[in-house]
Amino acid sequence: MKSSLYYIDRPSTGTRNTGAFYGNYESHDAPLLLNCASCCNTHAQHTNINKKGRLDYYLIYLINGKLDANTPSGQAIINEGEMIVIPPGQSYKIWCSGETIYFLCVHFTGTEVEKMLSENGISLFPSKNRLNLNNHMQLRFKTIFEAFAKDDEFRERELSLLLERLFIEAGRAIKKYESNSFSMSRSIRFLNENFTEQISIQVLAKMEAMCITVYNKRFKKQMGMTPSKYIIELRMRMAIQLLETSNLSIKEISSTCGYANFNFFARLFKKHTGFSPTGYRKSLTNN
Repeated sequence: MKSSLYYIDRPSTGTRNTGAFYGNYESHDAPLLLNCASCCNTHAQHTNINKKGRLDYYLIYLINGKLDANTPSGQAIINEGEMIVIPPGQSYKIWCSGETIYFLCVHFTGTEVEKMLSENGISLFPSKNRLNLNNHMQLRFKTIFEAFAKDDEFRERELSLLLERLFIEAGRAIKKYESNSFSMSRSIRFLNENFTEQISIQVLAKMEAMCITVYNKRFKKQMGMTPSKYIIELRMRMAIQLLETSNLSIKEISSTCGYANFNFFARLFKKHTGFSPTGYRKSLTNN
């Protein structure tokens, strides 16, 4: 999508930045008004500075690259698939240093804005809203851009409806992201594929952007056991399968399952099955 800018020219209100920024308007009457929408797609250095703050809200959804954002309320690095909303009256600096950057944004105002954002789980900066890259969000922006071209008596209402739909789509994506994060699918998949290796809980927690305490708690709630016990469970299942289906020695099975210390493996196996590894293999021939 090429870089573009769309805005509605309304009479400026208040004293901040009067006439200096496109669509900079504050409404005390309408529930929701869309002032401005744009797309920035560039390979050049990008800097956006507003020392006094706008009259309206500023939403940015990043598709490609990284942005640094700084306001009096905090600062953050915005990554692909993340969205921020800067409230009215806050000075800001948003920039990137020369890499390919692609983001979509809207400016909006209204008496119901805070309620709508809250209902859809959208947080204000410096909190970041994590959506991941979402084709539905990009389509919502595209319909907004197309609606700006319809310069008729229906445009204002249509833009307000489309913006509300964008909020809903963002809320749906945020909830999906949070649900996937809570399921910890990334670290569990990693465990299932690498359980014979030496894996620290700290590495697993980092994959899910959690501290070790929170990760252990959520893992146990989801899987019914701690990560350490889950690793043992996976290794013991492999050991049983190898004892039943292979001609590997007990020491070879111990090493294959991730235990360099054979005696330690044997103790764990007996605790898990009630048999020593040798005893379990013998029991198979007796049945």
